[in-house]
Amino acid sequence: MRVAIVHYHLQRGGVTRVIANALSALQPAPGEAVVLASTTSKEPLPCPVALVPELAYRSEASPDAGKELAAALMEAARARLDARPDVWHFHNHSLGKNVAMPEAVQHLVADGARVVLQIHDFAEDGRPANYERQRRACETGSFPGTFQDKLYPSGKGIRYAVLNKRDAAVLQKAGLPEAQLVHLPNPVSLPSETAEADEDPVFPGQSPLILYPTRAIRRKNIGELLLLARVYPEFRFATTLSPQNPEWLPVYKEWTRLASALQLDVGFALGESTTSTFPQLVRSARAMVTTSVGEGFGLAFLEPWLFGKPVCGRDLPDITADFAANGLRMPACYQQWPVSVSAFDLPALRLRFIDSFRALHAAYNRPCSTEKAEAAFARISQDGSIDFAQLDETAQGEVLRQPLPTVFPAPLPSRPFNPESLEAPVLDQNRRRIEEAYGLPAYRQRLRRLYHDLLHEAPEPGPALDPEALLDAFLAPDNLRLLRT
Repeated sequence: MRVAIVHYHLQRGGVTRVIANALSALQPAPGEAVVLASTTSKEPLPCPVALVPELAYRSEASPDAGKELAAALMEAARARLDARPDVWHFHNHSLGKNVAMPEAVQHLVADGARVVLQIHDFAEDGRPANYERQRRACETGSFPGTFQDKLYPSGKGIRYAVLNKRDAAVLQKAGLPEAQLVHLPNPVSLPSETAEADEDPVFPGQSPLILYPTRAIRRKNIGELLLLARVYPEFRFATTLSPQNPEWLPVYKEWTRLASALQLDVGFALGESTTSTFPQLVRSARAMVTTSVGEGFGLAFLEPWLFGKPVCGRDLPDITADFAANGLRMPACYQQWPVSVSAFDLPALRLRFIDSFRALHAAYNRPCSTEKAEAAFARISQDGSIDFAQLDETAQGEVLRQPLPTVFPAPLPSRPFNPESLEAPVLDQNRRRIEEAYGLPAYRQRLRRLYHDLLHEAPEPGPALDPEALLDAFLAPDNLRLLRT
């Protein structure tokens, strides 16, 4: 079986790591594979990489760019495989990173190709600029049909691979038949026991460390980490990395200043400000924490258990429902942490929420009345309280400066989890469950079954999915978080 795996680039981490795991999962099965990208890989891959410059990011394209990209992909794949690929595996074809990609996929499908469209992120999910430029490109392209026809093709010989059941449900609402949908969660690798044994813990004699292994961008909800530090003074909290994007640095620096002003035991960017390695930091931690308001796969809920560390913090049911179904227990994670509306300027937050809600809809060219935005805000601020993660940085900062009895008047719980739940009883059970459900052997079985099923199915085009239905799902009022706008 000949497989062509397609992505825009092969920068370290992210999708490149997923591709590397997929290639490892295919070994030592007979057949051949090639990776097509605009850059070489910064980490070794067990198959050839063919450079296709046309895969580089592009926000504008000529009407024939999709056809030209399809031809370039076919030429590169045939040169490496000595034949047409039996299966094409695309990553994030609809994200708007290269606006010629959807039409390139359409040309290959029209030519009888069997394709896997693996979606890690949606342009409909908080990326209006991507969505708009992709819409413009599809409307001016040369492949027959409208934007609605081109972005999400469907039919026999096509499979959509998703990371979680939330994304699966969204695609099905847009018209994707269940037979063309595959749940393909990312594999989770076990840490090297040798490397762990060689790394000594750091920070001896200090308060027990709860580590947030993250780059502190907005959606990671750093204000909630500071609130945890206020209500759990017996622990030290810390992040590992600072933002790379200059756009997020002012917000990040404001959090560091506030933590210092409030004398909170919070460290920032320990992976950059100390000489400690990541394994050392992990071994020094009592537990790992996540306060993020949005994830794709949810590795932060799985990987710590493989290092022998429990997870605490904010649960994301859309993501973790799959983990719970596979037997994973997370007793120190919470879905809501309500604070009193008297702890911040509620009218000012309401205005900012309404402005953001309407601006998000406008960015997607969707009408939205003030009444609709007000109704959305009313739903999240009932009974005199609001989930802390629904606040923006301004309101979170106001809350953090208040006395705790003002923030959590009875009966609001000030402590969202019991510190005793960070002890060891579920460690071994969770590690076994993760190895069984998300280890490389399980991933290998899923991937091979996916390719096998495609290989034995005659391609036959079907009705395209409705991108407007996808957009409806992601613009639902309950999905808005000010930290993601």
